[in-house]
Amino acid sequence: MVLTVMRRQEERAELFRKVFEGYPGELRLNEPIAPYTSMKIGGPADAMVFPKSISDMVDLLERLNRSALPYFVLGGGSNLLVRDGGIAGVVIHLKHLNRIETAGPAGLTAQAGAPYPKLSLFAAERGLSGLEFAVGIPGTVGGAVAMNAGIPGEETAAVLEEIILADEAGGVRRVPKGEIAFGYRSAALPKGVVVSASFSLSPAPAAEIDEKMKRLLQRRREMQPLSYPNVGSVFKNPEGDFAGRLIEAAGLRGRRSGGAQISEKHGNFIINRGEATAESVLALIEEIRQKVRAEFGILLEPEVKVVGRG
Repeated sequence: MVLTVMRRQEERAELFRKVFEGYPGELRLNEPIAPYTSMKIGGPADAMVFPKSISDMVDLLERLNRSALPYFVLGGGSNLLVRDGGIAGVVIHLKHLNRIETAGPAGLTAQAGAPYPKLSLFAAERGLSGLEFAVGIPGTVGGAVAMNAGIPGEETAAVLEEIILADEAGGVRRVPKGEIAFGYRSAALPKGVVVSASFSLSPAPAAEIDEKMKRLLQRRREMQPLSYPNVGSVFKNPEGDFAGRLIEAAGLRGRRSGGAQISEKHGNFIINRGEATAESVLALIEEIRQKVRAEFGILLEPEVKVVGRG
C-alpha cells in the first residue's frame, strides 16, 4: 500500500515537471496549503504555481488546458476551508499579481492578488471614497470580486467598473460590470481567471474617509474573534435576519469539535483553537445547519467555500 502511494506520487510529480518544463513561474510540489489560508488548516496541494505576471498566467492556463489538469485559484485564503486530503491538481497562487495603480482622477486598477485592505488604504491616501468598507475584509481583490465581498449595505459590485480575465484559450479580455450577474456574496463570472479589476470611486475629504475606516475597524475588533485563525463568516445572512443571531439563539455559542470552536464572540465564526482539522470544522457546520433548521425552520447557506479531497 505504501509503495503504491509512493509510486503514484512519483508519477504525479513527473507529470507536473513535464507540464511545467520551461515555465517562468515558481512550481512547488506537494505544497502544504494550511499556511496560505486564514484558518491555518487543510491538506497539501499536488502542485502549487506562482505566476509572476499576467503573461505568466496566460501561459499557465494554456498548459493546464492542454494537459487537462484541474486547477484552483488561491488568493488570500479567507472564507476558504480546504479539506484534510488537500487539493488535487494545481493550485494557482496569486501573491505576485499585487500591483495597484491609479486610473484617471477617481479610478483605481488592482491586480487580483492585491490584498483588499491594502487597496482600501491606497484609495484613502488619495482622497478617494467608496472602498472604506474593504479595510476590514481579509482576502484579495480577485476573491472580493468573485464573492462580491462587502458589509451590510455596501459591496464590491457597487464600485467595480470592469475586470480583466485570462482564459484557457490564451486570451485576455475586458469584462464590464454590466456583463456580470452579482448576488449576495456571489458573482456569475465568465470561465477563466480574474487577473485585474478596475474601480470607480468618488473624491471625499480625507478626514471623512479616515473616520469611517477607523469606525469600521473598531467594530470589527469588537465583533469578531481576530485573535484566532478563522474562515470569516461561515454562513450567509438569511433575508431579514443574521446568521450569527440564529446560531447564538440556538444555544450553539462556544460549541466545540476537536480543535474547532464556534466563537464565543460571534456565532457566525468558527475558530481554530489549535490542531483543528477540516473534518472538525465541517462537523460544526453541519451541527449548526441542523440545529438552526430544527429551531427556526431556516436552513443556513454556507458562505465559506469548501474545497479539496476528504
